[in-house]
Amino acid sequence: MPTIFKFSPKNSKKMMIITAFLIFLVICTIIASFLSLLIVKTDSSAESVRSNSYEVYMLSLAKSQVEDEAKSRAGDFQKLGAGGFIWKQNDYYYVVSSVYQNKNDATLVQNSVKANQGLDSEIITVSFKSVTLSGNFTSDEKKVLTKALGAIYDYYLNIYDCAIALDTNVYNEISARLAVNSAHNTLNGVIDNLSTLFPEPAGAIKELSQTLEKALEESQKLCGGTLENQSQTYSSLLKYRYTSVLALYYEFVKEC
Repeated sequence: MPTIFKFSPKNSKKMMIITAFLIFLVICTIIASFLSLLIVKTDSSAESVRSNSYEVYMLSLAKSQVEDEAKSRAGDFQKLGAGGFIWKQNDYYYVVSSVYQNKNDATLVQNSVKANQGLDSEIITVSFKSVTLSGNFTSDEKKVLTKALGAIYDYYLNIYDCAIALDTNVYNEISARLAVNSAHNTLNGVIDNLSTLFPEPAGAIKELSQTLEKALEESQKLCGGTLENQSQTYSSLLKYRYTSVLALYYEFVKEC
């Protein structure tokens, strides 16, 4: 005869123990899941974002303590393909021909300019200090801010490569303009991402956003071929604009 399960006091006690154990397991699982979420959130957040520090080397063809005098010299150099941007440092206004990542490259060009054009020049070292943005940032915010802090230097490198390619006949002017448009779109994408995650920025992030917007305006002038003077070559224009964009970031770094 089959055994029939009966709800005796003894069986009832067993059921209570089993039920309590199961409830305990469920509670432990919930707590473990909650703690794991906290751990993930902690690991994916950052209290600050820090940019790299770096130096660039500017080749100056002339300098003056009077800005107008420096500007009057710039036009002559721009006809030869030099950038001709006026950079102020240590109470002097320098007429900058071009900017280099490596001092050796700047020295090689300096020697070439002396040998081929008979022009004396000076190498200026410009230091960009590291910038720290403080806050409790998510992983996505950290990535966007890191990209934004390096966007102007990346833009400079892109336009620098474009200028070198044009000067060495790797690019013609049409190819150079296409490369400029690509660099412009990349910079614009960084700004769009920054404004999406930080629609109402404050403090240093606001200053960074405004600096990038100004850089984009300079880039737009380059895309449109806006000249500083009618005799300026396209090679000169490339060098002028990448130096002007570096100048914007330099001012941002000084204020941070």
